[in-house]
Amino acid sequence: MMTMADVPTTRRMVQIHGDGSVSIGEGELPDVGPKEVVVKTAVSLISAGTECGGLKRRRENPAEAEPRPTGYSTAGTIIALGDEVEDFEVGQRVIGMAGECYNHCDHNVGHPMVTVPIPDGVSFDDAVMVCLAATSMQAMRRLEPELGGFYAVVGQGLVGQFTNQLIRLAGGRVAAVDLDNHRLQVALDHGAEIAVNSSEQDMTAALKEWAEGEGLDGSVLAYGGPATEVMQQLSQASLKAPDGHQVGNMVFVGGIRAEISGPVPFGNMDIKPSSRTGPGYHDPEYHQGHDYPRAYVRWTTRRNFVELLRRVADGSFRVSDLISHRFDFEDAPAAYDMLVEQSEPSLGVLLEYRD
Repeated sequence: MMTMADVPTTRRMVQIHGDGSVSIGEGELPDVGPKEVVVKTAVSLISAGTECGGLKRRRENPAEAEPRPTGYSTAGTIIALGDEVEDFEVGQRVIGMAGECYNHCDHNVGHPMVTVPIPDGVSFDDAVMVCLAATSMQAMRRLEPELGGFYAVVGQGLVGQFTNQLIRLAGGRVAAVDLDNHRLQVALDHGAEIAVNSSEQDMTAALKEWAEGEGLDGSVLAYGGPATEVMQQLSQASLKAPDGHQVGNMVFVGGIRAEISGPVPFGNMDIKPSSRTGPGYHDPEYHQGHDYPRAYVRWTTRRNFVELLRRVADGSFRVSDLISHRFDFEDAPAAYDMLVEQSEPSLGVLLEYRD
């Protein structure tokens, strides 16, 4: 069995530069805390939104900056344990998600609460998709879908595709909205009832007609970019009370930009931002094992991960066919170029780490 003395002192990593370029570099492996684990990475998932949006801005406005690691979603095998670790074992397959400790590196030192065992029968590739899907789960929980309710998800990248499925699992009905017909077809194949290409159809009219002429119970904006007009259209497509005021939840999980006036245009709607994967994500004490009591905080980051992995294992949450590309870790710069330049249609883009 590998001991701490056998753990490599350096690691290879994906780095981003001030001019937006991407390279493979080498750096020191962080010190291993008493409750932490060393994970040898098998695969990692690139975030087309968070990671590549920043890269595009850097390429448009380059600046001098030290290269830094990127990424936050990985799956791999534990190869060594900190002195006080009791809940993990060497050889255990795990996912890890956090920018603080799980980058696109061949080895990472993981914090216990953002390191979660992978169920038997679930592949590394499928498991790593859960890391980003937890962002969708938090958005779904903010939406509060009800059995039989009508919900629109605008933006059919990975986060939107995951959100569609989770709303369906919660009992809601889903309309997928995007500008890309291929992504809309994927959404239909994964449970959306209707697909609306907002560049070809009147989105408000299509959604309201689908929702039995009454209007939406809620909506999710799952994309980055201008959103003023989209939010206005979703408001107009929402349920309206007898006094003329719109009602329902509108959640934004993407990096939107919008100018809105209120309150009249949005009536009594609840407009909710949704950030990250659930409570605890950026709490250093939580990361190191200080859990939040379930009675007070039911769905923390870790509990969301565990539930999603359970759903992947039982087949009710489908992720395999949302993986569009696999790149060798050493070819990471080409993967980022493809995503930033949008040279090919893509959804889940993985980096594979070979021995």
